[in-house]
Amino acid sequence: MINRLNKHVRLFYKENPYVELLNISVAELREGCVVLSMPVEEKHCNFYKVAHGGALMSLADTAMGAACLSCNKKVVTLSFDMNFIKSAPVGTMIKATGKVIHNGRHTMVCETEFTNSDGVLFCRASGTFYVLGELLPENS
Repeated sequence: MINRLNKHVRLFYKENPYVELLNISVAELREGCVVLSMPVEEKHCNFYKVAHGGALMSLADTAMGAACLSCNKKVVTLSFDMNFIKSAPVGTMIKATGKVIHNGRHTMVCETEFTNSDGVLFCRASGTFYVLGELLPENS
């Protein structure tokens, strides 16, 4: 099932115009955990030439949503909390690791953290998601 999910999750995000606008890509995917990457470009930045909080929040929400999809569940965000720890300047390649903490029938809880290739921590987020249904039917 995870191989089928891997293919569908990658297609789901490849064909998402907002994800494409932000230049987010799926780097790794396994059940309950997804790693996304996003290069911090000028279009992601505020006047200080560091990643805008809204761009980072979009990446966090996408990482956690993708982690839910990796469990074969389509979700929408119910609540979201983010801690900004360190600025991410233009040129930084951010790795967002989203993990499922609670995989319930009706709700899911996830966490994500942003690092670079050196392991520098930029942000942490957590969210609660409402389960709409399955991404793929179990018996297809």
